[in-house]
Amino acid sequence: MDIKVEQFIASCDELITCKFLVAEFKIQKMLQELADTERVCSLVGECLEEFNRDREFSKAFIQDGHGGFVCEMPEEEYKIIALVFCTLVDIDNKKIDFTDFIKRFFGRNDNSFDDFIKTMIIPFRNLIAEAFGYPKIKLGSEEKSEITKEKEEKEEENEEPSDDSDEFLLAQKVAVQILSELQYLKSDYNAEKAAMICRSIVKTANLKDDEVTSSLILALKEFKVKSIKFMVKELTNLFNL
Repeated sequence: MDIKVEQFIASCDELITCKFLVAEFKIQKMLQELADTERVCSLVGECLEEFNRDREFSKAFIQDGHGGFVCEMPEEEYKIIALVFCTLVDIDNKKIDFTDFIKRFFGRNDNSFDDFIKTMIIPFRNLIAEAFGYPKIKLGSEEKSEITKEKEEKEEENEEPSDDSDEFLLAQKVAVQILSELQYLKSDYNAEKAAMICRSIVKTANLKDDEVTSSLILALKEFKVKSIKFMVKELTNLFNL
């Protein structure tokens, strides 16, 4: 057993069980324990090597298409570790306002802080603990978050899509991700025009009109915004533009 790893896991557990009012202090303490633990630092560093921060942030923290925001964690284990680490560092450095972040992406009910812990911190803690042979924490009776439940219900309701409708649904999802990313940028002409076009893509996707969607994507290409260029490329690839 490694006492430093144990101390880091204990600091994760303190964050998991703490009250919201002291959470930022517990985050700071956990990050300090991580920095002091060579093996955990090495593991996180390996996860960060293949991690595209801007791309994964824009995929995880998104609009739900109804004016609200949600957090959808990646499936890959290394991306979970890297995403949570980067998010916590940004919170600790005040690049992300913690209260606003919790309310924005986990504010669906009165337990938004609990949802944040279940969605981000417990998976992060469990993956690192498991990597070093320590037991995982269970989410009560393995309950699923409200976001996961809603996602599965929507997938069951829309279980028939044809290949064509898939392209338009994917374009709509990418456009929503771009809108989420643009929320954090300083407003300028290109960003404003890109947001306007993406809103049009979201609204017209249900028409399943190749000419309309393709025209909007080509228009979007003309307004250069560095942080969304990979998502714009994804849209052009969808429609072979």
